[in-house]
Amino acid sequence: MKDFLSKYKNQNELFAYLSIFIAVLLYGTTLTATKICLQYYSTPQLMAFRMFVSAILFIPFLTTVYKNIKIEKSDIKLILLMMLCEPCLYFIFETTALKYTTSGQAGIVSSLEPVILVIAARIILKEKFVKIVYLGLFVSILGSVLLSISSDTSELAPNPLLGNFLELIAIILTDTCVITTKYLMDRYPPFFLAGISVIGGAIFFFALNLFTHGSFHVVLNTSLFLVVYLGILTVVAYALYNFAICTLPASKFSPFLFVLPVAAVIFGWFFLGETINFKQFGACILVFLGIFLCQINTKKKLVKTIKKFPLIDNLLLSGKK
Repeated sequence: MKDFLSKYKNQNELFAYLSIFIAVLLYGTTLTATKICLQYYSTPQLMAFRMFVSAILFIPFLTTVYKNIKIEKSDIKLILLMMLCEPCLYFIFETTALKYTTSGQAGIVSSLEPVILVIAARIILKEKFVKIVYLGLFVSILGSVLLSISSDTSELAPNPLLGNFLELIAIILTDTCVITTKYLMDRYPPFFLAGISVIGGAIFFFALNLFTHGSFHVVLNTSLFLVVYLGILTVVAYALYNFAICTLPASKFSPFLFVLPVAAVIFGWFFLGETINFKQFGACILVFLGIFLCQINTKKKLVKTIKKFPLIDNLLLSGKK
C-alpha cells in the first residue's frame, strides 16, 4: 500500500506549526460555545447535531477524492478504537464535564494532554527527545498550574472537581486517539481518517440520542448558530490538527496544546464573563515560553538563540565567573 505519510514529510514545517496553533486556538472557542449550547441541549442531542453538520461537510470528499481508498482488515480494529476514543467517548466526557466546571478550568485541565502525549509517543512510537523538550514541557506545565490556581471561583462551576476529573478522562481518550491516528497515517491520508471518525461519531450520537431521548428538538436562538459553528469548526480543526501531527513529531506539535488553556480562559472571559486576572496573564507568558523552548532541538541552536538576548547571555556569562 502506498505510504501516504511520506508525501507530507517534506511539507513546509512553518505551515504545520501554523496549522496546529490555529487548530488549538479554534478548539478553545468550542469549549465556550459548547458551554452555551448545553443550556438548551442535552449532551447526546448537541453532539448528534454537531457531528451531523460535520459529516455533511466530509461526505463529498469521501465520495470523490477518497472513494478508491480501501481499508485493510488488519486496520479495522485500530480505526474502531480511534473512532471510539474520539469523537464518541471523548465528547461525552468533555461535554458532561462542561456542565460542572467552567470552560476556562476545563481548558486548564487539558494542559495535561501534551504531557501524556509526549510520554506515550516516547514509549509507543519510540520517538526520541532532546533534554530541552523536557525543560519546555516543565515550563509550560508550570504556567498551566499557575493559570489554574490563580483562577477565581465562579457560579458557572457547580462541581468543578467532578467536571475537571471528567475532562481528565477526556484528555486520556484524545491522546489515545492521537497515537492511534499517527500510526494509521502511514497508510491513510489524515483528512480521510478525520472524515470517517466524524461520520462514525454522527451515527453513534444519533443512536445514543434516540436511545436516551427518543426524539430531537431544535431551539431557534443563538445556540442553533453555535451548533452549526461547532460542526464546521470540527472539520476545520480536524483537518489542521491531523496535518500537523502527520508532519511533525510529538515533541514538536504537542507543546502547542498548551495554548488551549490560554485560549479557553480568554474566550471564557470574553463571551461568558468568566474571570481573568493579572496572574493569569503571567501564567500565559510561561506557557508560550515553554512552547518556544520545545522547538529548540539542539544545544547549538539553544546557545545561538540565547545570544540573541544580550541580557540573558550576560547573566549566564556572569554566573560562570
